[in-house]
Amino acid sequence: MTRTSADDRLALLGGRPAIGHPRPHEMWPPPGDAAELADLTAQRNADISIKGSSGPIRALEEDFLDFLDHRVRWAVTFNSGTSALLAAYFALGVREGVDVIGPALTYHAALSPVFALRGDVVLADIDPATRCLDPRALEAAVTEHTRVVTVVHQWGHPADMDRVLDIAARYGLKVLEDCSHAHGSRYRGRPVGTFGDAAVFSLQAAKAVYAGEGGILVTNDAGVHDRATLLGHYRDRSRDEVTDARLRDHWVTGFGLKLRMSPLNAVVARHALAAFPARRDARHRCLHHLGGLIADVPYLEPVTVADDVDMGAWYGYKPLYRPKALPGVDRALLIDALRAEGMEAGAPSAPRLGTLPLYAAPENPLFPGTAKRSAGAMPGSAAAHVEQHALSLPTFSRWPQDKPLIEEYAAAFHKIARHGAELARYAEHRAAPADAPADAPAR
Repeated sequence: MTRTSADDRLALLGGRPAIGHPRPHEMWPPPGDAAELADLTAQRNADISIKGSSGPIRALEEDFLDFLDHRVRWAVTFNSGTSALLAAYFALGVREGVDVIGPALTYHAALSPVFALRGDVVLADIDPATRCLDPRALEAAVTEHTRVVTVVHQWGHPADMDRVLDIAARYGLKVLEDCSHAHGSRYRGRPVGTFGDAAVFSLQAAKAVYAGEGGILVTNDAGVHDRATLLGHYRDRSRDEVTDARLRDHWVTGFGLKLRMSPLNAVVARHALAAFPARRDARHRCLHHLGGLIADVPYLEPVTVADDVDMGAWYGYKPLYRPKALPGVDRALLIDALRAEGMEAGAPSAPRLGTLPLYAAPENPLFPGTAKRSAGAMPGSAAAHVEQHALSLPTFSRWPQDKPLIEEYAAAFHKIARHGAELARYAEHRAAPADAPADAPAR
């Protein structure tokens, strides 16, 4: 049916929304199936506190090694991705006087555990194409205090690992991969998480492979494995698995913390991992379809994926807004217009780290009176540009069920393109000051 001109008016201005599907459009994680729920029930009655590496904990770790093509030797589970990152930084030697270089735009927990170890974070700009750490900015940031570089495969796109590893080798740096957005992503055919000295995958509920809360550290380095294990796993696991006899003397206490995963979370994660290949393929079909439909929207810079990488699970769909194509319309108003059309749209939730007090303040809040490097906000950087222009859309995961909804999203984007001038006039009217009251004094 051909729409009338009234139907085609912007919904923000009283027209009919382009998207008829009720929200929410991204329902994640999916509900558990009968097999998962049965395994959870069985585990509840068998053992809800596994102290070592056995049962679903051991099975999940073995499954994960297989998921990474057995390119890493060890996998150690933790109660969150942040705990796994803390263990990784500890194991890589972060302490007072040590600098860690990481990307200026990412989720804060990728680097915040450094502060718990009295280390310092140095923020470097991102590559505007990959949204990951820019190797040129990385090399420029290296000093005599730098010991570790953290690479975040941001929103699922792998970083340029060849250049990062080359820089790390020349300067003697350890490399930590944060793969929390990048389950199943590959760089030149090889799984992310298998390049650095250690890697961490978050298994939090929003991730493609989820446990509810959980994380997993992987490594080929025996020393990293031993120190990370002792940080979070005392008694049984440290006694049985720490390879260095001198470190194993700490098996009763570990290094004083308990950061292990619940077996119930491991059961959930095993089922999510088993379901991942089909869900990944569905996401690829959904998001490639969306990308093709909106490629000619003039005010959008579509997500690009380099030819030598695979996006794996994706982590949302995040095109950039080109405000010059809609003069007078800022991103906030564009988002309002998209939401009025029925879209689940927003700005990505992670601001530049240098704008957050934990990073910007000159004192480490965990150790009052201890000075730390104060990270700048980096105005004018690629990180600032992406932060200010990115849009965040759902990670559509059901194919072909989501195909009609994706096409409605594309229709909404095109509808706003057709009515850009009207949206600009609305913006101008909204910004204009109200008329002065009749009795206002003359100036």
